[in-house]
Amino acid sequence: MGSAGNGAKAGVVAGIAYGILLGIVSYFTLISIKSTVISVLSQNLPPNSPFTPEQLFGIALLLTPVIVVVVGVIGGLILGAIYGKLIEKIPGKTPVIKGIVLGVVLWLLVSVLGGYNNIHYGLEYYLVQVGTGLVGALLFGVLLGYFYGRFMRPKETYTMI
Repeated sequence: MGSAGNGAKAGVVAGIAYGILLGIVSYFTLISIKSTVISVLSQNLPPNSPFTPEQLFGIALLLTPVIVVVVGVIGGLILGAIYGKLIEKIPGKTPVIKGIVLGVVLWLLVSVLGGYNNIHYGLEYYLVQVGTGLVGALLFGVLLGYFYGRFMRPKETYTMI
């Protein structure tokens, strides 16, 4: 029988790793497409804005990695609890395989389908997002399954003779 509590604990651990990885990747991705982001910001910024596109880019560069880590932890907590509750219904024989299945489903929903909304930043950005999303989702799934399995093991007890 599954355990939402153990799933939530495993999800937090996996979410931290996921958030750190994608926080680093998002920082360098933003740097690599700086001119495109500033161009899009320039086109969409209202004329009376107190910020310049360059200032907004700087803010995004600082906040994006932090937001990604926080969302990774919170998302990991929620998804881990769901995983723990539904583990018996997820295809696969081991917790790690079940975690990978969950990770691939999340990747399809978040990176492939959800990431298409950012296509205005260019195909290169979308493809990088899809690729790094797959790596992050697989990392999350493997860690979620691994730690869930560890938390579900009965504690060994020793008796003194």
